[in-house]
Amino acid sequence: MEHPVIGLTGPMCAGKNRAQDFLSRRGCTVLDTDETAHEALDLVKDAVIAEFSAEAAGRGLDLVRPDGSIDRRALGALVFSDPDLLLRHERIIYPKIDELIHRFIDEHRDTPVVINAPMLHKSSVLDRCSFVIFVSAPALVRFFRAIRRDNLPVSQILRRFFAQKHLYTQYLVKNADIERVDNRGSIRAFEKKLAILLSRRGY
Repeated sequence: MEHPVIGLTGPMCAGKNRAQDFLSRRGCTVLDTDETAHEALDLVKDAVIAEFSAEAAGRGLDLVRPDGSIDRRALGALVFSDPDLLLRHERIIYPKIDELIHRFIDEHRDTPVVINAPMLHKSSVLDRCSFVIFVSAPALVRFFRAIRRDNLPVSQILRRFFAQKHLYTQYLVKNADIERVDNRGSIRAFEKKLAILLSRRGY
């Protein structure tokens, strides 16, 4: 039997990183796929630049920094402005992200593995998850967290929120074994909910 793999997901600023920290303290090995996405982007940088340089230039955006690396903020502003651009970006980067996540799971078989992935429903890794923890919070709570945390323009935050509007439904469509955990209150209350869930699941 394959060792336990727990999916951790939810919309922007719901509290996935808080859950990640708690699960790590409980003995799980955690992969934050934001970091994986950065690694994957470096590996497919040339393909991304070739795909989007024309659109970026047309909108006054420079995708490449002076040191040759991709300006992730400029890329995000571009691809989140248009669903078609976002889809094109995902087709380039997601296969590489999946490859890196599968490798991580295979290299950490001595402990339960947690995959913190906002877009887990789009990944083949979902099929390897024993179950999925979906962290949720009201949109207004998440909005003010995003304002404090990310220092992004309001319009860009709202576009990202809209792109994740039906996120939970995507897991229901895929018949995923999913547990929803609300995170609108204190850290202590949130961690208590997670502890109860893990106990019920045998962890």
